[in-house]
Amino acid sequence: MENTFLNYPDWQDTADTIHLFLQLAGKVKVKRCTTRPEWAHVLLYLLPDGLTTGLIPGDNSAFSIFFDFRQHQVEFRNGEGKRVDIPLEDGLSVADFYKQFNNALEQMGSPTSIGVKAQYFYEPVDLDRDEKHHTYDKIAIRKWLQSLLFAYKVMSLYLAPFHGKVHYPAYYFGKMDLSCMVFNGKLIPTTLKNEVMRKALDEEMYACGFWPGDISSPQAAFYAMPYPFIEDLKENATLLQPDKAIFKPDKKEFFLALEDVFSYPDPEKTVTDFFQSGFDIFQKIQPW
Repeated sequence: MENTFLNYPDWQDTADTIHLFLQLAGKVKVKRCTTRPEWAHVLLYLLPDGLTTGLIPGDNSAFSIFFDFRQHQVEFRNGEGKRVDIPLEDGLSVADFYKQFNNALEQMGSPTSIGVKAQYFYEPVDLDRDEKHHTYDKIAIRKWLQSLLFAYKVMSLYLAPFHGKVHYPAYYFGKMDLSCMVFNGKLIPTTLKNEVMRKALDEEMYACGFWPGDISSPQAAFYAMPYPFIEDLKENATLLQPDKAIFKPDKKEFFLALEDVFSYPDPEKTVTDFFQSGFDIFQKIQPW
């Protein structure tokens, strides 16, 4: 995988387009799935060929939406045997995809009204009118998928020994990251005003993930986020591994660039050591 990873500027047009496509599936889950803590009901799940919603409650039959990034199509299926496919190709705008997406939901027997405002996007976008984003580079998509599969593997290795409550790696459609969490079971009264963050941060936890970058932070990277947040590492900075990992006080998160991961002899161990060292520092500052 050494020569396959991408930073955000390498595929920005495609990344933005697919980010917005996937938001439609996430928004359907927001509308139809029973609410769970930490937004667990809206996650998309990684498969070898792409991302799926898993089962979604329908009007008459449960259905699923699968983004197949090897066959380059979106597959809608329901429990009555119906299937509708939308080809993914360069030139398909978000607005056109929105129309085909809604038509497929109607054919599934489960039309769904969703909010059209894009979430966590760097510019205002109405998904039903967006003609700007229409790029689909199949080579870039394949490289991104390989990065997700690698990230899933190393996150799963890190989580395996943990005995408590965990969220296994899944895709969060708002910020386009694949992440996992471990919890200590303690609820935290929150004063956060943002509704999304208030529902996401209601327990003590440690989140780890992979993020492909964005317009303000262009490097694809692994990250780790303790919550409650820590402001600084105090005297524990030397515990952070590997040597290219950093703590960003403004974001209150640990970061390790994907490109740096593959500069080490054992990339998998490098990432799991990074996750563990961040957790160890967290426990020294705010022990569970």
